Amino acid sequence: MTVRRPALLLLAFAIFAGPAAAARIEATVKGGLLVGTPKPDRIVGRAGNDMIQAAFGGIDNVSCGRGLDVVAADREDRIAADCEVISRRLSHDTSTSTRAQHETAVEPDDFASGSTVVSTYQVGRWQSGASSLIGWATSVDAGRTWRTGTLPNLTAESSPTGDALRASDPAVAYDSVHGVWLISTLALYSDGLSRILISTSSDALHWNAPVAVTVADDLDKEWVVCDNAAASPFRGRCYVMFHNLDERRSVSQSSTDGGQTWAPEVRVGDDNLVGLQPVVRSDGSLDVVSGSFPDRGPGSIVVIRSTDGGVTFGDTATIAVVQQHDTSGIRALPLPSADIDASGRVYVSWHDCRFRTGCNANDVVVASSPDGVSWSPPGRVPIDGTGSGIDHFITGLGAAPNASGRIGVVYAFRRGSTGAIGIGFTTSRDGGAHWTKAQQLDAQPMAPSWFADAANGNELGRMLGDYFSVAFAGGRWVPVFALAAPPLAGRFREAIFASSLR
Repeated sequence: MTVRRPALLLLAFAIFAGPAAAARIEATVKGGLLVGTPKPDRIVGRAGNDMIQAAFGGIDNVSCGRGLDVVAADREDRIAADCEVISRRLSHDTSTSTRAQHETAVEPDDFASGSTVVSTYQVGRWQSGASSLIGWATSVDAGRTWRTGTLPNLTAESSPTGDALRASDPAVAYDSVHGVWLISTLALYSDGLSRILISTSSDALHWNAPVAVTVADDLDKEWVVCDNAAASPFRGRCYVMFHNLDERRSVSQSSTDGGQTWAPEVRVGDDNLVGLQPVVRSDGSLDVVSGSFPDRGPGSIVVIRSTDGGVTFGDTATIAVVQQHDTSGIRALPLPSADIDASGRVYVSWHDCRFRTGCNANDVVVASSPDGVSWSPPGRVPIDGTGSGIDHFITGLGAAPNASGRIGVVYAFRRGSTGAIGIGFTTSRDGGAHWTKAQQLDAQPMAPSWFADAANGNELGRMLGDYFSVAFAGGRWVPVFALAAPPLAGRFREAIFASSLR
């Protein structure tokens, strides 16, 4: 890129035709990094592979030219058809709490039904944990365009307001029998109590006031899923699972009326479980994949099964022992991400260092099972060479519901030479035997200091989130993840983004 005047943002030149005119930012013939201003810009790429950071500014007009171009943009930005990889910013921090870190958004989940995909995430992350708001974003065209907002009646900053102090760990599901979208949330209150709440919507645009599932002193990391299998005897049943830290147990509750009422708790597993992710099989049986991290001894990825619609759960079985390299300053637990394909095979991803000499960096690994009982050994996703020094962490896995063996994984990575953080995505059409060349989704490499501070107790580090997610909608992959730009005027610029990829 040619720099016409000194600028940290690598601007080529700016032409102003009046107060409302857009600055023009232009690449050289070799391509490169182009970063927009907080005002409206006209950003022009040329021949070569351009990386264009248009997000966090005014309404920009972006054209890319020849090459494989990566664009991070706001929802309203106008992106030309010659831009190949586009990620749109979903979150916008409207909270005003002095205890929140503005603007930050972390921990996205998404789920798809047909071409409709819904995402949810934390907005306004507190250093002490949780956030001021829970956001939602809905696309009816497989992630190309979005409508967004925040859940009502939840926290003191929701509109209308709720009575929770802060909220965390949102997850989303769809109940096809009752035609209802559900977002589960862990709500925390000023009296020290916590509740699992369920917000519902028939159109994924207008959300009802939440229903309380349960209340206790100390709950953590809930997840929600619904049984939509045509042949399942439990079709139309939804499950929310979470960990009760105070009583040292993991539990499940179920609903048969679209999340309006919930059955009593059923114990799922022991007190070491964290990050339970239930997967529903076509016969209605449940595979609950989780991390297990005892105070002493190595952690594991485990599975607990139910064959009677969540009435009872079997013993905990180990999928694999976790071998983790310390991610040094980034909060990154090796939590599993799980999904199921059309053949009934369940896939699980997490980050692990077993394939690196001296366990000196993490890879994305995937294990799978046709029946929830027998599991393949973890296989390394060959994103780059094992000697590259690049560290991978925070994975999200999705599987196509209408195809066998078609899976996708989104992940964060740290570049070995610079230490900058990036986001990548790769897919497989044969159950993980072969993978496509990894696609970079971040336009501007990120510094950890751009992320929310999560220095809370023993969970030290900057925070991109404990998980990412991938949905398969209308024949396209829709990964959701966090990206950040340098803080501006005392505010972070960390937000949830989504791509729509073939």
